[in-house]
Amino acid sequence: LYRIILELLAHILLIAITVVMVKKTSGLDDHSSGQHALYAILGLFLCVGESLLVCHSWWLGDFISENRLNLLHMVLGMVGLWLGLVGIFAKSIFKSKIHEPHFNSKHGLCGLLGFLLIAGAVASGFALVCFTHLALHVIHRLMGLCGFVLLSCSQWFALNLGFARREWSSWKIKRLRISTLAATISVVSYEFLCLCRDIVHLLPNSWFKAIGLKIDHLHN
Repeated sequence: LYRIILELLAHILLIAITVVMVKKTSGLDDHSSGQHALYAILGLFLCVGESLLVCHSWWLGDFISENRLNLLHMVLGMVGLWLGLVGIFAKSIFKSKIHEPHFNSKHGLCGLLGFLLIAGAVASGFALVCFTHLALHVIHRLMGLCGFVLLSCSQWFALNLGFARREWSSWKIKRLRISTLAATISVVSYEFLCLCRDIVHLLPNSWFKAIGLKIDHLHN
């Protein structure tokens, strides 16, 4: 029940925040900040967050096979990475034209580090297609999880910048911050629970026998 509530809350918050951001940025004349925010929220927040959720979804598994769920997970990760790259390039090109440094703020640094971790997660995900290894699996999951946390922090810090202050009232910004924090906690908590469960499943049975634990009880 706890996992079901977390997943539902995470989906609702991810989609709601994205809809608010897309509605605001799609009609802006400020192409640099507007495009950057649009691609970043779609790719590095919605797609990355959903890619963490769908792999272990309690309801999608009843309609889609495990292989298709893994494929959906991969597609969301790759699309998120591509959209994020477009958004970063859009902002970088604008910054270079006006000779302003880029990635020198908390928003920029968290976004860049999160993007690199997601890129590493995608790369390690392709490696997992070829062979399965516990260490690689854990690294893949942790990079994806930490990458999403950093990207959510970047989104949080973005709400302190001039773009957000120009477009929204202080009350609306406060609600977006709370929603972003709640979405981050929901996604991370859900993924962390699933990661702990999967690590137990991947560990050799002999490890549990050696310490006298009942394997069936642990796996359930």
